[in-house]
Amino acid sequence: MAENEPPTDAKSLMSIYKRSGAFDQQRKRLLEDFKSSETHKNLLLKLQMMLDNKVKNDPSILAKNRGKMGALIQGEIVNQHSSTNDPGLLGIVDKDIQEKIIESPDFRHLIESEIKDIRRKVLGISDEDHKKMLEEEENQKLKDQEEAKRKASERAQEERDREERDRDIAYKNNFKVKKPANKSFKAPRIKFAARDGGREDDKEPRPLMY
Repeated sequence: MAENEPPTDAKSLMSIYKRSGAFDQQRKRLLEDFKSSETHKNLLLKLQMMLDNKVKNDPSILAKNRGKMGALIQGEIVNQHSSTNDPGLLGIVDKDIQEKIIESPDFRHLIESEIKDIRRKVLGISDEDHKKMLEEEENQKLKDQEEAKRKASERAQEERDREERDRDIAYKNNFKVKKPANKSFKAPRIKFAARDGGREDDKEPRPLMY
């Protein structure tokens, strides 16, 4: 990187993103969303059931130091998550993070937009030019989507045409009638014995009657 060149690499942009306070704002928003979700309610319910079972099995734990008991329960939850096939309590949190953050297209788009805006400011691009760039990107995105739909439609049509040809071929093969061989039929020759004077003469065979 040149001495006067603005930092636009991923590491520098992420550092600027964190220093701007945007990272903390996103983290706070995600935590608030989680606390108001059904996943959070389910997590608290399972945790309460776990604690009730512990107290039922050993009521004396209520008289123990709350800090130590909290640390022991936390360690048990972590060990359960890492040593068994049952995801346990932490599995509920992991699943929520995976679906709503890591694999979420909306969240990814949001972060990318914020990083691009930081990069735009670092490069000194004006709001007007940035707006034009966004419009061009959106138009290109729409064109790409239309092109993808067109190609998908063509592939679907080609597949339907191929299936139609296969059905026609199968139909013709199943109902094709073989013509019999063109062979002439000759009546069999039958030998008759004549009893004229004890002498047997061959006579012209008479045709068979059908």
